[in-house]
Amino acid sequence: MSNSVEVYAFLCEYFDANAALVKKFRINYFADGTVEILNPERTKTIMKRIPYKEVSLGMLYIGGAITIFSRQYHIVDYADIGTRKRFEAKCGKAFGIIKGSAIGNVGEILGTIRNAGFVISDLKSVILDGEMVIGVLAASEIVGTEEAVSVFAETVLGLGFEMYVSATPEDVVKDCADYFGQGSIPNSYSNEECTLCLIKPHVIKEGNLGPILKDINDAGFKFNCLQMFYLDRETSVEFYDVYRGVLPQYEEMVGHLIDGPVVALQIVGKNIVEDFREMCGPVNIELAKTIRPKTFRAVYGTDFAKSAVHCTDLPEDGGLECKYFFDILSQI
Repeated sequence: MSNSVEVYAFLCEYFDANAALVKKFRINYFADGTVEILNPERTKTIMKRIPYKEVSLGMLYIGGAITIFSRQYHIVDYADIGTRKRFEAKCGKAFGIIKGSAIGNVGEILGTIRNAGFVISDLKSVILDGEMVIGVLAASEIVGTEEAVSVFAETVLGLGFEMYVSATPEDVVKDCADYFGQGSIPNSYSNEECTLCLIKPHVIKEGNLGPILKDINDAGFKFNCLQMFYLDRETSVEFYDVYRGVLPQYEEMVGHLIDGPVVALQIVGKNIVEDFREMCGPVNIELAKTIRPKTFRAVYGTDFAKSAVHCTDLPEDGGLECKYFFDILSQI
């Protein structure tokens, strides 16, 4: 591995639950896709530089989180001025708010953003002035921040939906802090009859977040809350604990859930757990494709672990699963 490859250095924090301590690290991301972890003073190597394809430049931004070998690191700052200058010139960020009648078109909007060359780096619905709106952070590894802001605005405003977009790079930083930073606006979670839908990492990586959200909306389901999460192994194990020792694919399921961001939805309605589970289809993908070819898993799933979506199994668990994500994890 060449030492002349461009490097982007970030200061990060990791919460060690066993020690009940927040530990600080410096993570260096190299343009060839390699990563290393040091202590902040660069006097000790925590992880030697290795290829790590699960992390990309578009996932790195202040206030965001990345998972490396099951540990979730929260990015709190640039490690040096050089990184700030190179990063903002190379990897553009843009921010927008989907509101009003456009909420029903969130799938189409996110699909268009993705097709314009952006990656959805963060996503959260909140309540503003009594109405739900959705904040979107998009990243481009093709253009810098100045151009990303203008390309993003042209892309989303050209759809004709009711939206706000950050006008300058400085506005992007401020708006992201308001929506996704520490002490940010809380999500739009509400305590009512609901089911959890968890869109899995492979769907997002394959560029199908927009299409599957559109399919969920077109099928008549309504969500009260939507948020992107970056899970670590400890959280994934805790969430899937009920399947430990029951399903032979348990380890694969846990491993995939930390393979990238997930998007969680609180879907509401009468008899919603059963109705939504039916629309998701069998978790056996081959069976789903044969007997329920129009279900979400048949269309977007590839195998048992990469089954496109997790959905609540039992009516009494819908509220518990939604509370776990939107009330507990969202505050970590």
